[in-house]
Amino acid sequence: MITRVHARGTLVGAAIRRAYAARDVTDPAPRLVAAWDGHGELADLEPASRPGGYDTAHLATMLTEPMRAGAAGPARPVWRCTLELDPAERRLTHREWAAAVRDLLDEAGLAPHGDRNAVRWIAVAHGHARVDIVATLVRQDGRTEPASDDRHRCAYAIRSIERRLGLAPPSPEPGATTPGTPHDAPTRRSTPPSARDRLRRQVRAAAVVATDEDDFIRRLRAAGLRVRLRRSRADNSVTGYAVSHPAPPRGDQLRWFGGGQLAPDLTLTHLRIRWAQAPRPSEAPVPTTPEQREHLWQETADAVTSATNDLTQPSQPLSAQAAHAVADVLTATATAVSEPQAQRLADTAELLRHAIGDRRRTPPSAPDARAVHLRSLARLVGLMGQLSNGRDGIAAVQLVYLLAGFADNLATIRQAQQRRSQAAAASTAAAHLHSTAAVHRWPPAAPASEQPLAIAPRRPTARPTRSRSR
Repeated sequence: MITRVHARGTLVGAAIRRAYAARDVTDPAPRLVAAWDGHGELADLEPASRPGGYDTAHLATMLTEPMRAGAAGPARPVWRCTLELDPAERRLTHREWAAAVRDLLDEAGLAPHGDRNAVRWIAVAHGHARVDIVATLVRQDGRTEPASDDRHRCAYAIRSIERRLGLAPPSPEPGATTPGTPHDAPTRRSTPPSARDRLRRQVRAAAVVATDEDDFIRRLRAAGLRVRLRRSRADNSVTGYAVSHPAPPRGDQLRWFGGGQLAPDLTLTHLRIRWAQAPRPSEAPVPTTPEQREHLWQETADAVTSATNDLTQPSQPLSAQAAHAVADVLTATATAVSEPQAQRLADTAELLRHAIGDRRRTPPSAPDARAVHLRSLARLVGLMGQLSNGRDGIAAVQLVYLLAGFADNLATIRQAQQRRSQAAAASTAAAHLHSTAAVHRWPPAAPASEQPLAIAPRRPTARPTRSRSR
């Protein structure tokens, strides 16, 4: 899917007319397929056809209403984006396009799911291969939406949408099948991970186990990445970082990605708050003896099981910070298994983060005690996995099994909330985790107590509910 975020404009009417304009005589007739929350019936917004074009005056009036009612808005308040399918990709129905646009605007931060005060926007489909989006950057509560880093956020969101719609399926493990898939069913060949995806995986792994900023930079360079620090002109202090692979393919330019371009929670601001809240290394040493390692695996399993249970508690639901810390545990667990499962688990952790959502641009300043505890466990599991040389493979697979239960419960919750994209991401993550456990024949036929470094599998049963991680 090709994504183009256009330069911002000043005239709403002109942007809508451009969205309804045909490229050539073969372009299908445009159709309004989605609009902002609270728009009423789409049929009432659909412009009437007239000689030479469409009467878009009423639609323009509706989109500019918050701008007229609010305070002085931005100089260029019109935001436009075009999504277009590659000729080799399957066509999408209008319902699929509508869901894709809503997920894109949610991920980009312009119109989060359930925010009825978000910006007003419309999506105009041209057949089943292209859709044009027009939005005004003044929210319905009068505040201005900055839409910062929108191009990278949209690009990040599109990759999740492609996976959900089957346009860029994840690569299956050899011989592995997801639940409900016949063993003899043909598998589609997937596209290789992009440079951004590979960098995100490496940066995430370093961030999970690092204790501070200096340790983080050292680990990135030890992993073979180039690191460039961004400094303030005022006092020369470090304000950000960018990473790249050392040797791009022949003919390609060296591409640098900032932390925010990789993921919203990989900015230096987010990471500094994370490290400031973490226990000092002296307070949480890395286990070395078999007894210490077994105790850590069991403590981590208990923490994941408790978090899974609390997903379904209406009175005290699991916080988004703690839920993302569970995803960190999965990232750390990937270090204790061999390839290609390690890569698959790291990618599945990103799916789980999308299903959790709520990765805010401004990190929460108040620490969540459970999130801090889970992140501390994730750090120790990651460090232990790097030193274990495969000794803890069985315990790691058992933890994967428990994390599959967390993803199952999260999928049930997101389905009850009708959050289609997040429900699909959670279901896919659960399928990947179940298949990884199945490859290693877990759960075993023998009692878990007979296995070395065993973790008692106390995976809870998913229960439909409307509670959600905040």
